[in-house]
Amino acid sequence: MAGRPPKPTALKIVGGNAGKRGMNKQEPDPTYLQDLTAPEWLPNRAKIIWNELAPHLSAAKLLTNVDIELLSQGCVAIANFRLSTEKSGEDLVKGGGFEKGESLNPWMIVQSMSFKQAMAVFQQFGMSPAARTRIAIQPQGDLFGGEDKAAAYF
Repeated sequence: MAGRPPKPTALKIVGGNAGKRGMNKQEPDPTYLQDLTAPEWLPNRAKIIWNELAPHLSAAKLLTNVDIELLSQGCVAIANFRLSTEKSGEDLVKGGGFEKGESLNPWMIVQSMSFKQAMAVFQQFGMSPAARTRIAIQPQGDLFGGEDKAAAYF
């Protein structure tokens, strides 16, 4: 599929419909995830990440029932990133590689791949500075019924 991915209708409403094109009025509306328990099949390292992130995503109303697999994939990627960072230490290059020369530390390759996977997943949840700039929040309406009672005194 070429081109930009379609923008969800909820984000069009929040961010404004600059093109004034018709919006999808029949877009599926999944329910927000109430049970924040990590899936059983997740590795323990990924469950730690789940327990760190799920409450924040839920509080921001960004986590629905259909997002479980995507969040799980992101948690596994971050867990792999943390593990590979621990294993690689600060050694970018390891000795004894091709013909007893030096070679790239294999944990650094895992670290790089895991980071790319995590970034791809978590941008879907608006978890990068650039992704957050695309989300605009509508100002809250008047809390007192539209009357400006203070204006009578000034």
